Amino acid sequence: MTVHFRDSKNFTLGVELELQLVDRATLELTQKSTEVLELLKDRGKSFKPELMLSNLEVISRVCPDLVAAEADLKKKVATAMEAAAARGVILCSASTHPFSRWRDQKVTDDPRYRRLLDSLQMVARRFNIFGLHVHVGVAGGDRCIFIMKNLLYYMPHLLAISTNSPFWQGEDSGLKSYRTKVFESLPTAGLPFYFHDWSDYTRLVRNYLETHTIESIRELWWDIRPHPDFGTIEVRICDIPTTIGETISIAALIQAMVARFSADYDAGVAFERPHSAIIRENKWRAARYGLEGEFILEDGSACVPAKKAVEMLLDSVEPHALAFGSSEYLGGIADILDRGTGADRQLEVWKETGDLRAVVEDVHRRFAEDVGSGGRDGGEEGCG
Repeated sequence: MTVHFRDSKNFTLGVELELQLVDRATLELTQKSTEVLELLKDRGKSFKPELMLSNLEVISRVCPDLVAAEADLKKKVATAMEAAAARGVILCSASTHPFSRWRDQKVTDDPRYRRLLDSLQMVARRFNIFGLHVHVGVAGGDRCIFIMKNLLYYMPHLLAISTNSPFWQGEDSGLKSYRTKVFESLPTAGLPFYFHDWSDYTRLVRNYLETHTIESIRELWWDIRPHPDFGTIEVRICDIPTTIGETISIAALIQAMVARFSADYDAGVAFERPHSAIIRENKWRAARYGLEGEFILEDGSACVPAKKAVEMLLDSVEPHALAFGSSEYLGGIADILDRGTGADRQLEVWKETGDLRAVVEDVHRRFAEDVGSGGRDGGEEGCG
């Protein structure tokens, strides 16, 4: 089998949101994605089911810039909110539900999902989590692999600024991103391997397919991966933030990082490989402590506070953000560093109220208010 990378225009954006369907009265997850999607069936491919019936995926168009992506997502989420409301459902944006139990969730009736359930058993049945996926357009498979292996060291940074899953089945997990640990239970999830070039990557894909390790390339659930059909690099490590504003700021950072390492590829800059153990340790620290921990530097020589590490990353991509006109969006990352992540806010509400229902209400309120605020100037023009 030959895996072709379908080149796309550099640095276009696509964003996928996995949103919680929550019963308006009980504030528990509700198994109504089929009912909600029936009301959205004339909206094309912007809305899709996920493994669990309590999960609704909202997909942006291919957009040329962040302004278009923000406007497109807000419009689509507002449409989804209307459909959900007609079924007694509210939408929430967080990577775990604070108290709904995985045993109560039902799997979407779909041949692929039934096969995965049969293969993965309890690992799939407890997959009661929600994520954010950001695609950035890249011209060429070798370029994509070069960018991916340069981005690997920074995956924990992206997790730290997006953490939004401190609770699991009614308990404080002690982690800022418990979703991360649930996701890692999948056999082909987590941090990917280092690849020399595109042919090295495709060799592994062929081996996996021939040995039935995976049935399709979609089952490489890595934290970052090439998406050959779209011609993108897809970042999947993030928890889903509470607001679309935060999501777009994170997308701005990812886009600027891709542009930085794409420029390095064109300039022939040699890749300097951090040890995998450093990245894996930093990922654990991001999941456990969020922005309150420390990260090991690339050379393994010392640690720096996570917030300082993110600030250093922001400084390194600022020239590329200026070229995109996205510095305003990167300012949203600075706001996250100042006020904390969704996980921090969830824990604050819980400590103030002792009520996980109040946590759900706060997450929904912040999400709904942000969607209602509309996008920045520019509307939907330019979305492909």
